[in-house]
Amino acid sequence: MINTIEHSLFANSSQCTLHRLQRVQDAAARLLCGASARTHAPPLLSRIQFKLCTLMFDINHSTAPQYLSELVRRCDDTRLRSSVHGNFVTSRTRLHVTDKAFSIAGPRAWNALPSDIKLISRTNFRKKLKTHFFSLS
Repeated sequence: MINTIEHSLFANSSQCTLHRLQRVQDAAARLLCGASARTHAPPLLSRIQFKLCTLMFDINHSTAPQYLSELVRRCDDTRLRSSVHGNFVTSRTRLHVTDKAFSIAGPRAWNALPSDIKLISRTNFRKKLKTHFFSLS
């Protein structure tokens, strides 16, 4: 399936591209599992956002690799509400291609999460995050 680093490449892809990838993954799941034609893999966009948020959680708790931590910056201006919620700085971009970079896509995915999900333990984080994305789809 899709590698960890490649998730950010698909983060802001067009709906057409995501639909094609979803169809390929559905077909692969049916082929490998021998399931019926109605069986589908989880939505690709939700899985991409889930992985980005999980990586950002690791960065927020200093358990991520150093090279990932160096790509993002915490919002540490105490006058802003975003610093209280554990948000990261997101840069404005002019090109759609740069929106796919982890330094842009990761903080955007993290900042879009509700505050109650960001402030819990790792095991509960993953459970709540899955529930959150399931309720969105």
